[in-house]
Amino acid sequence: MTTSGRRKMLAAREDLADKAGAIASTKGFTAFAMLNNLLELTISAEAMGFSLEEAVDNYKFIKAVRNASFTLVLESLLYDTAEIAYQKAKDKTMTTWFDAGVWIGKQYISRGKEDPFTAIGRDLKAFIWNAPEFTMEKRNNEVSIRVLSPRFSESYTLLFTRFLEGILEAFSYGVTYKEVGRGNIRLEAAKKDS
Repeated sequence: MTTSGRRKMLAAREDLADKAGAIASTKGFTAFAMLNNLLELTISAEAMGFSLEEAVDNYKFIKAVRNASFTLVLESLLYDTAEIAYQKAKDKTMTTWFDAGVWIGKQYISRGKEDPFTAIGRDLKAFIWNAPEFTMEKRNNEVSIRVLSPRFSESYTLLFTRFLEGILEAFSYGVTYKEVGRGNIRLEAAKKDS
């Protein structure tokens, strides 16, 4: 990219210019250098086929995945190791997945920022790329979960069901209806009496 000593003025809202100037100052940049960097990043993102806004949204998503204690793993590796564990130690594996659900549910409850049930439902929908249908809804004291994925094996479906049941347990819901088949999970639950 060629650089030119020529400059062109760009107008910005005063509040944004002030905030950008403050950020630039803390980073050791001039406002001019920061603006040029921002413009270069915008042009680079567009050249790759997405907007700077999409790049920021993707970063937020990856950060949310990491903060929620999830990790990215090769799909076939996940299914194959789940199958091996299920076949070799079914009861222990089912318990481990249930306990993981309880743990992640309690993590969301302890955050205290927003409705934790809504947050975990939103995040699971975003994180579970291999399930084209995932809904987790709460109405008063009842909960409904629906998962549909033709890619789930039978054992993975059973393990993921236990994970979801663990989440429900963390939120003090008891399962009232359960329909599970390969790649198909439907759970209904109600708040347990205290």
